[in-house]
Amino acid sequence: MLTLCCAVSSLALCWLAPPLFAYDFSALRALAEGALQGDHVQQPVPGFEIRLLKDGELLFHEAFGDWSLDRPANADSSTKTLSGALVLSLAESAEFGFSLDSRLGDFLPEYDNPQLGEITIRQSFSHLSGIRGEDVSSPILLNPNITLRQAALLISRQPLVHSPPGSTFAYGGLSMQAAGAAAEVASGKSYIDLFSERIAAPLELANTRFVIASDQNPRVAGGIESTATDYARFMDMLLNQGVDRTTGARVLRIDSVEEMLRRQTTDAQPIANSPTDNNRYGIGVWLDQLGQAGPAVDVLAAGARGFHSWIDRTEGLVFTFSTDLSQFSNVELLSSKMHLAILQAVTLPGDFNVNGVVDAADYTLYRDALGTNTVLPNDPTPGSVTTADYAVWQANFGVGASTAAVSAVPEPAAVVMLTLFALSLRSLSLWATRPTGRRRNVIP
Repeated sequence: MLTLCCAVSSLALCWLAPPLFAYDFSALRALAEGALQGDHVQQPVPGFEIRLLKDGELLFHEAFGDWSLDRPANADSSTKTLSGALVLSLAESAEFGFSLDSRLGDFLPEYDNPQLGEITIRQSFSHLSGIRGEDVSSPILLNPNITLRQAALLISRQPLVHSPPGSTFAYGGLSMQAAGAAAEVASGKSYIDLFSERIAAPLELANTRFVIASDQNPRVAGGIESTATDYARFMDMLLNQGVDRTTGARVLRIDSVEEMLRRQTTDAQPIANSPTDNNRYGIGVWLDQLGQAGPAVDVLAAGARGFHSWIDRTEGLVFTFSTDLSQFSNVELLSSKMHLAILQAVTLPGDFNVNGVVDAADYTLYRDALGTNTVLPNDPTPGSVTTADYAVWQANFGVGASTAAVSAVPEPAAVVMLTLFALSLRSLSLWATRPTGRRRNVIP
């Protein structure tokens, strides 16, 4: 009996441990090389760089075409996410009296009037201020000869085109420029110094700086130049609940990260101006985007000329696509396809719904897709759903589960094996220390 128990126990441990397999990024590389020729884009992308992290570990970093590793690129509106983190950092310092729900008029007298008096920092950084969305050539944002404080004054003289504040989503940078001036007044420091002290220095972002329009009038929502390595490190800090994995430094509190990545808008709010067809937005960052080819990403920072970075919190992924030689609209579908290719490379075989566990829910997806044109998000045999997919699921059933008591398998033999495994583990007091397989890294 003891011999049988030990044998079953050994089998159980083998079954619980995830199979070892090397990541195959050939599909991702093929998409990248195809983009140089015009595949999955409206216009060929002359050059770009991809950096991919998983739970902080580097999985992929390559340059393609007319580009080199860690070449600085204009991040354009990806700056908004860096600035969103900065205002949240400042809001953590109670000494300044600055919070997301502070009014611009609390720090800028020209905004303390009946028309502009209710605009908050939160609304300014979620495109709900009522201030018009600007075009990329706004003279206020591009003027290197004025200060940020003077820019805010000029913005206040424009009519509030979407009234009342909070009612309409109008994507643009003017409201963030005014909020940046409020941050300067509240702290008594320049915006450039605040960014350096609170974001760039603790994350060691040596190649990330404001280059538009000037140090006196930095373009708060679009003036950063950065690299794939720097920006990926910043995004991984957000994934890691505000802590830099390299130094252990806490850049943002957990509740600040939660608020930044919490949707600030509603579907009921009309869209007056937006580069996309929705208004799913947090504090300086897009949420739940790039769902064209597969599962949507949780967090997206995106710039006009193609620079963008996304976070997949379920899989612990940070992806950065660095270029300023294209347009984001040109590479949006490509990025979604790359996300799907990455998921297929890093997720467990048989985890069809890509949630980190191979369980009965994946079987349900397989069963419902069998014989139809449905595409499984993580299909080992792309283009069809066959019994080969079932074999992959069956071989990996239970991997990644937090307990051995996973959902019922539609085969009696598998149920018997699961029961024997559980009994043997319990009898050997290994239940509490069993391998858990791949873990999900989720920001609360």
